[in-house]
Amino acid sequence: INTQFNSPLEITPEAKEACDRLVKAGVVLGNQAVLLRGINNHPNVMKKLNQGLLRLRVRPYYIFQAKNVKGTTHLIASIDDGLEIMEYLRGYTSGLAVPTYIINAPYGNGKTPIAPNYLLDKKDNHILIRTWENKVIPYETP
Repeated sequence: INTQFNSPLEITPEAKEACDRLVKAGVVLGNQAVLLRGINNHPNVMKKLNQGLLRLRVRPYYIFQAKNVKGTTHLIASIDDGLEIMEYLRGYTSGLAVPTYIINAPYGNGKTPIAPNYLLDKKDNHILIRTWENKVIPYETP
């Protein structure tokens, strides 16, 4: 079952109890958060949310880019915010707390992952990578 916690403030004793009961019954829990301006579009907030979810035994599964729905424009965070969050999570928390950032493509074209580009160049067995700290490193494969 996927939950939808969007803020660490939603991780209440009642939510903890509900998740605990489901997990004890054998249910595997994931979370699908929506990236929302002014609510969770800061890297530290998303880190706190995802680490809190792991303590509840809920896997941070997706962060959705909010859709442009009438009346919600003021809540839509930028894609740059989402990419910044993903870079931050990669560098400052466990990989278990790093969900997949998703845009639900229009016209029924499905979920499309959006990620920072860490592979900068590839020629034969030589690649150029960018680390989460923005360092550019050459790497050679056998």
